[in-house]
Amino acid sequence: MAPRILVADDDMTLQKLFFHSLKMEGYEVIAAHDGIEALDKAIKERPDLIILDVMMPGLNGFDVARKLRENPATLTLPIIMLTGLSDVQERITGIRSGVDEYVTKPVDLRELAARVDGLLKRNRQLRQHAISKMGKVVSLIGAKGGVGVTTIALNLAALFSKNDKSVILAELRADYGTLSVLLKTPAEHNLGNLLKLETSAITETMVAAELYNTDFGVRVLFGPQRIEEYCVPEAAKYAAILERLSRLADFVIVDVSTAPDPAHEAIVRNSAQILLLTEPEVTSVAAALPRLRQMEHWGAAAGMVGIVVVNRQGTMMLSLREIENRIGKPVIGVAPPATEVLGIAVQYGTPLATYQPEHVTIKNLGELVTRLIEKPVSLPVS
Repeated sequence: MAPRILVADDDMTLQKLFFHSLKMEGYEVIAAHDGIEALDKAIKERPDLIILDVMMPGLNGFDVARKLRENPATLTLPIIMLTGLSDVQERITGIRSGVDEYVTKPVDLRELAARVDGLLKRNRQLRQHAISKMGKVVSLIGAKGGVGVTTIALNLAALFSKNDKSVILAELRADYGTLSVLLKTPAEHNLGNLLKLETSAITETMVAAELYNTDFGVRVLFGPQRIEEYCVPEAAKYAAILERLSRLADFVIVDVSTAPDPAHEAIVRNSAQILLLTEPEVTSVAAALPRLRQMEHWGAAAGMVGIVVVNRQGTMMLSLREIENRIGKPVIGVAPPATEVLGIAVQYGTPLATYQPEHVTIKNLGELVTRLIEKPVSLPVS
């Protein structure tokens, strides 16, 4: 996927010049003609780098840079600013606003291309270094409702803990979360309390305060519990929460709601691995395809998505090979039927991995956990 460059300049001649030059270098180019449009597209389009002119209608380049640095979702977005040859004060103001590089006018297109290439490489290296020190985010998404995402997520989290990994299970959804029911636990501390905060106020301390410590070694961020906690999800807040969670554990297992919403893109972009859950029947597998295409549109890399087949009914209407052929992704895990014993585990308020660790379903999920632990951490989408 070609890096995306946002060019913000109200000079149409320069816009066209940059557009053609950067396209020739292999980049995808997005245009903005004033500061307000630049800020809006930087947040919504999620470019890999932004080129800002200083003087623009609406908001000037310094204001745009300042606002980008105040938003966790664009905090590390590389910024190149166009400036006059001798404008020392502009450079000082830009540095204080969070600008990374400068290109002087008149612009030498070779210099611009070199600075874009160098800044993208440096930013990727810095992000890879930061990610190596952060936990791995593994997100579970159902092809459709009712495939057992929450139950699988809970048991995967318990199995990670059994492998001596610190793990957080996060129920990231805009409405009612059922993990509290599975664990028979009141959930006064939950995601809803974090979503009430401004994005800038979502700190590691605030996130840690909402986590529930289970007796099987997993910390849980429950989903909202009361109607008044339900909200329209904001991508920037979910991105901030995931970033904070990944600093608090080796693995963050994310239970993602089935209904697509603006938060899904933030979750996909901040995940190292995505598990797409489907049942082995035609309807569920068909539903997995548009779900997969949406994730690819958001930037999910080729090796980032794996299929987990949840065989709740005990009948394989489609073979594993047929499922792989129809979806175009490898099956990396299978959960055999366990309806009755799962029901008993719920009665005790504990995962099946704790209640009956030798069950075939848990053995299969254990193999999946081993693969996920051994797999190198991939770089999430910027």
